[in-house]
Amino acid sequence: MISSFLKYLWVRLPSVGGFFFKPRKRTYLFLPINGAGLGHLTRSLAIARRLKREQPDAEIIFLTTSIGVALVHREGFSCHHVTPAALLNTGAIEWNSLFFKSLKNVLDIHKPSCLVFDGTIPYLGLQRVMHSYRRISYVWIKRGLYKDGTDLSRLQSLTRGFKAVISPGELGADTGASFQDSKIYPVEPISLLDKPDLLAKGEARQMLRLDSAKPCAYVQLGAGNINGIADVQDCIIAALKRKGVQVVLGQSPIALNPKPDLRADSVIVDYPNSKYFSAFDFAVLAGGYNSVCEAVTLSLPAIFFPNTETGADDQLKRVQNACAYGKYEVMVEYSEEQFERMVDQLLVKGRSPEGSGQCNGADSAARLLTQV
Repeated sequence: MISSFLKYLWVRLPSVGGFFFKPRKRTYLFLPINGAGLGHLTRSLAIARRLKREQPDAEIIFLTTSIGVALVHREGFSCHHVTPAALLNTGAIEWNSLFFKSLKNVLDIHKPSCLVFDGTIPYLGLQRVMHSYRRISYVWIKRGLYKDGTDLSRLQSLTRGFKAVISPGELGADTGASFQDSKIYPVEPISLLDKPDLLAKGEARQMLRLDSAKPCAYVQLGAGNINGIADVQDCIIAALKRKGVQVVLGQSPIALNPKPDLRADSVIVDYPNSKYFSAFDFAVLAGGYNSVCEAVTLSLPAIFFPNTETGADDQLKRVQNACAYGKYEVMVEYSEEQFERMVDQLLVKGRSPEGSGQCNGADSAARLLTQV
């Protein structure tokens, strides 16, 4: 009780900088809060790229906890960094104090008129900024596909202080924002790349040093920073090789303990890996938001392995919804016989230009930000 009360007081402590803060027009600060992966950062970059097209004179800055800072710089945006709590041996209050001071410094330097937060929940450090810097328009990019039993009333209470909540859509009409609120703006599923951004098939295969006459599969089961994927990945690669399928292993550019797999025909350590999608006949992918939406949007057939141990994100429902959009299969537990049968089906069916038929939600989100 005392701890909760002290947190309440700390969040509401005034900051002198907030009284004299004068925001600059068309200055946006993106605040993606990432843990082990790149989901929030990638979604923010997708929107920021299109926002720059909408407003070429806009100043766009990033502050992130992701260790993929260099990826933001490659896109042409300035990026500040706060070490994620998981990598610091410190408590929640100490980390939030560091986060608040870092965010305050960035605000004082760049003076954004709009702060775009992409994360699961707004941390205490952000909440304190929102109480002090009232002249900033705050926007929350928040996905809405939660498991049954998730406390949605708490999530709704956390939207207070945000001028708008942009809800990236899921695949399927029954998904999207999980509760009703006048400030929630649903958009289509968000993908970093569109089909015209992909490399041509011949060029992509040549860059990956692949035989153009043999089938090829892309395997990416996540960054490997949370759940152990090595055993399942080994089984998948062995099964594909037995069937004469070339294997390209996608390794995350932010994997903390990357382990080279010499059995793969090629390895991609690039960002975004999706620009090579034209090279593949199908993929074997995790069930995260970006992986699934990219595969469907860019018409890459896939076998999905959803992580059912996530806290709130309903990956199983997501990949089941994806199956309605084309040549997609789902495996919760690896079975060699079932996996080989799925591979045979995808090889026989081949690729098609189906896709989801939806616009990229990053365009809609960028337009909404210009109106905020």
